[in-house]
Amino acid sequence: MVGLLPGSLTLSDLYYILVGYVFALIIISIILLYIVKKKLDIKFWKKILNFSKKKNKEIFKIILVILLILIILYSGIRFAIYSLDQSTSVKVDKKIMIIELDDYWNIEDVENYERYGYTFDQFIPVTDTISKYGFRATLGVTPYIFDESTKENIPLIEDQQMIDYLKKLSDEGYELGMHGYNHCRNQYHCPKYEEVWFNVYNGKRELENIFNIQFNSYFPPGNYWTTEQYENVKRAGFKIIGNTHVPKAYFDSDVIITQKGYDPIYHYGWHAIDFRHTPYEEWIDEYEKDNLFILQLHPNTFDTLEKLDDLDKFLAYVKNDDVQVMTYKEFYDYISQKKKDKGVQLSAKGNIKQ
Repeated sequence: MVGLLPGSLTLSDLYYILVGYVFALIIISIILLYIVKKKLDIKFWKKILNFSKKKNKEIFKIILVILLILIILYSGIRFAIYSLDQSTSVKVDKKIMIIELDDYWNIEDVENYERYGYTFDQFIPVTDTISKYGFRATLGVTPYIFDESTKENIPLIEDQQMIDYLKKLSDEGYELGMHGYNHCRNQYHCPKYEEVWFNVYNGKRELENIFNIQFNSYFPPGNYWTTEQYENVKRAGFKIIGNTHVPKAYFDSDVIITQKGYDPIYHYGWHAIDFRHTPYEEWIDEYEKDNLFILQLHPNTFDTLEKLDDLDKFLAYVKNDDVQVMTYKEFYDYISQKKKDKGVQLSAKGNIKQ
């Protein structure tokens, strides 16, 4: 749920803060009513009760009126929360799955990344398995990758093999989305790379120039948000922001924000190169929970045939379930068209807090 307020506070946040305070005041009012009604001999209240003995009834009435006002206010805020939720929620009336594949960047010129699985020997079998079932995914691409060993930004444009691979997948129906500027989460070396307007805007423009297509989808590195990053991503013209911290998909004006996807990695031992996946049966359990299911995968972690086999079994299950598999952009177009068909404009606005 979102709403327009300056800074990092959303309208829904304000509502929940207010409803908490009002509820606390209701409890306090009830306690005061009980004390006045029963004339409890509590030291803290003794002087007040003795002093106000003749006006007990008046005090009781005043507190009762205040209590009724607070209850009405509480109900009103609760209704506003419900109304905001209903007006901004994305209604998904059939089973839809989005496959998100993360971390496509220059792998030719970065040092030591091959040992972490950033090779075409691991990337290609994952997309081949997805394509085998006629499905397409959204690929998270970055215009740069921050190489922590050299403390340099390595540009994607210098890795022609990766560019050709991504262009081929794009031609086959895969969507290319932006997955941050340089996927840097190192707070000492690049704390602002993902947030500042220059990098969001120019990163998008660089990717569009490389692939000669429009980039519509954005999903943040590490699923980590700041308000500055979110506002800059919207301002840059992205239509759908995937894999965020919201509990379900929402509209923010004409932008769709989706919930966090399901990532089968339950242990990400980067330095030990120990990437452990849950079994595909758990993927199915998660898939069955809601109409919109986002499967987030990191191809570099598919380092065994067993993991690829789990992906194959899961996709076979999905295929037999007759689910509609979409890219993020296809999902955006589908939901937007449904809104237009109903004659409803996407009018809820807001921001996301850190």
